[in-house]
Amino acid sequence: MASPPVASSQVTDYSSTRMRVWRVLSMLAALVAVVVGLVVIVTSAA
Repeated sequence: MASPPVASSQVTDYSSTRMRVWRVLSMLAALVAVVVGLVVIVTSAA
């Protein structure tokens, strides 16, 4: 098996980095949604 060229390895690194960024953004979005939901519940109950 030949060693992959540098370009393809850079594309793979870019893809993995982009997936990691999307995972972090989705986690942040979920956290914000949970906080907003709790605030809405607390304010509606008060």
